[in-house]
Amino acid sequence: MKSEVVHARVQSNVKAESEKVLSVIGITLSQAIDLFLRQVILKKGLPFKLDSEEKEENDISKLAYLINTVDGKEPSSKAKKIINLYARGDIDLDTAKFALTKIYQQ
Repeated sequence: MKSEVVHARVQSNVKAESEKVLSVIGITLSQAIDLFLRQVILKKGLPFKLDSEEKEENDISKLAYLINTVDGKEPSSKAKKIINLYARGDIDLDTAKFALTKIYQQ
């Protein structure tokens, strides 16, 4: 039985947009908050990954290092495509590293 009340202040547009999205999937804001808190308990932390800009810069440095250690030359057009996909956020670091490794192994 639910007996606790949680008060939180959010921007009105954030609340309104969230309620629109949640209504499409058929849950209320209260139910979504309850689900979030249950996931916090299950995961023993936030149920999603937080990345900082510092991490992103570090990931880009890792890609640059990988390219330089594999070939040391100007990246091929295929490698540039992979780098661009990563830079746009279309693929993650592990996928980019895997693809680059495959390209340079040919």
